[in-house]
Amino acid sequence: MPLIKQIYEAVEAGHLIQPFTTQDLKDWMKKMNIVKDEGCEYAPSSIDAILSNSNKKNAPTSNLNIKILQSRRNEGGKNEYWF
Repeated sequence: MPLIKQIYEAVEAGHLIQPFTTQDLKDWMKKMNIVKDEGCEYAPSSIDAILSNSNKKNAPTSNLNIKILQSRRNEGGKNEYWF
């Protein structure tokens, strides 16, 4: 299952609270043992990329990711994301 779909389902189930930061997402992935289909961990850069590539602020782009995330910078200077 694509990572963005897993993130969406985690939000819908209440396992990941919106808005979430990249660190919140990485912590959730570690806690829930979210790995690629072949069983290896996601590289930190690929987690950052899926958030960026799915962000509505980054449209249009040449990648095929669906733009479904909203984002803003919080008071701490970190990006927060939500559906």
